[in-house]
Amino acid sequence: MNRRSRRKLRTTFLGVLACGALFWGAVQLVGVPPRNLVTALGWVVLGTFVVIVCAAIPGVLLGRRRQKKS
Repeated sequence: MNRRSRRKLRTTFLGVLACGALFWGAVQLVGVPPRNLVTALGWVVLGTFVVIVCAAIPGVLLGRRRQKKS
């Protein structure tokens, strides 16, 4: 595994670990019900997916348009 791959893997691992720590803190320290956190997480994932799809559609169309001109 090269240095770049290790850095990406480490960043991903630390990000997931940080999210887990935030969820644990919200449940244990603040007293937020886990069901509310899971519901909020689901909405965030869905919203992120919608934004990615909405951004990808014009990108694909522009890419095809440029290929036709070449």
